[in-house]
Amino acid sequence: MTILRVSEAAGVLRCEEDDAELLALLPLVDSYIRSATGHDWAADTVIDPKAKAAARMLLVMWHEDPGMITNGVGALPFGLSAVLAQLEALAQEYFIIEGLDTTGYVILMEAHEGDTVASVLGLVGTTGDQSAQFESVISLEGYIRQTGSDLADKWFRVRLRRPGTL
Repeated sequence: MTILRVSEAAGVLRCEEDDAELLALLPLVDSYIRSATGHDWAADTVIDPKAKAAARMLLVMWHEDPGMITNGVGALPFGLSAVLAQLEALAQEYFIIEGLDTTGYVILMEAHEGDTVASVLGLVGTTGDQSAQFESVISLEGYIRQTGSDLADKWFRVRLRRPGTL
C-alpha cells in the first residue's frame, strides 16, 4: 500500500494509471515521507490527510522536475516543509506496545497521566481497532491500562494525545 492510491496519483498528474514514471515515483515519495517524519504513513489503516497532501506535493514536484529528487530538504517549498514538520510532530504521538496475558498496566514510558488514548491498532496477532481493550485516558504515569485479557504475544500501535492538542 502507498500513501496515495495509483488512481489518486494519476489524477494529480493527469496521466494514465500505468504511467511508468508515476509508478516509479510512488514508492520514492512514501520512502521520503517516512524518512522525513519517522512514521510509515502508508501502513496506517486510515491515511492522514496531511500525509496525502505531502505525497501529492512531492509527486508533482518530482514529476515536473526530476532533479529535485536528489536535492536536500532546503530545496523544498515552504508549504511542503511545513506539512512534513506537522507530520513529524504527529508521528511522535505513536508508540508500540506488547499486550499482557491478563488485565493490568503495560509500560509506556511516554504516557502521561491525563493523556487521551486516541487510537490503538493491532499490529501483530490481531488487527484493526483495539481501543476497547485499553483505557481511554491514561490514569498512571508511564503506563497504559489494558482492560482486555488474553493479549499476550500481541503487539499494538498506540497513539496518545496530550491535553490541549487537537
